[in-house]
Amino acid sequence: MRATSSPKPPPVRSGGWQHSIGDDLSGKTLGIIGLGNLGSQVAKIGLAFGMSVIAWSQNLTTEKAGAVGAALVTKEELLQRADIVSVHLVLSDRTRGLIGAGELALMKRSARLVNTSRGPIVVEAALIAALKAGQIAGAAIDVYDVEPLPVDHPYRNMDNLLATPHIGYVSRGLYERFYRDTVANITAWLDAKRSVP
Repeated sequence: MRATSSPKPPPVRSGGWQHSIGDDLSGKTLGIIGLGNLGSQVAKIGLAFGMSVIAWSQNLTTEKAGAVGAALVTKEELLQRADIVSVHLVLSDRTRGLIGAGELALMKRSARLVNTSRGPIVVEAALIAALKAGQIAGAAIDVYDVEPLPVDHPYRNMDNLLATPHIGYVSRGLYERFYRDTVANITAWLDAKRSVP
């Protein structure tokens, strides 16, 4: 079964207005895959919106999950229960292809997947198939297997996918920290080199 979509209303700048009903976050379940530095911050946001937060990663403990207001569950339970699944893992041999066709099949038809970590954690072909079939409601993706995203990539034409150009990584504050830290590291290295007799 192919997902159907109504025509997109024109943007507000062009005279358009809302033609659909939004969803509430309060009372929904946020599933976080990877409850490290970023995942923990996302958990706080979910809690602030009144969401129930569940989490899973390969080394996550009940205590660490509880410290940020999340409940530790299995990966399978997270995928089955979550209304929104948000991925926050580093790319490694253990995480490459972690979310594929089998994992997407566990998700609710009304669920949405968010990946702002690394593209290859989610199998692109499986996500495209799930979105085309209406197997999940939608996805928001900021990272890809190939960047920049090729002009003819299917993600660019899917109504149930929000695609952004890896902007989570490109911010003024992040670049200021990178450059400040780089200068501090070079200065420390030079100072250490000068102090060696």
